[in-house]
Amino acid sequence: MFNVFRMFGALVAGNFVARILTALGVSFVTFQGFDAVLSVATSSLKGLFLGMPGDAAALLGLADVDFAINLILSGYAARIALLALRQMRLFK
Repeated sequence: MFNVFRMFGALVAGNFVARILTALGVSFVTFQGFDAVLSVATSSLKGLFLGMPGDAAALLGLADVDFAINLILSGYAARIALLALRQMRLFK
């Protein structure tokens, strides 16, 4: 009787550990990929803002436009990560 519980526990724990490791692997790959893509996107956006006059840049800084751009890019990254997890059937 105890062996049945031990085998059931091993089966459940093995499935749980496999799901956790898969999710961590997907998270790491997604983070590395999006980190590269988002760094290119933010650097190109920063390059666009460097040609502005000082007064316009100060006004954009006061309006927290940099924070808004970062928030939008982070939202896209989270959406694509959720799509990847749904594709692997780890998140419904």
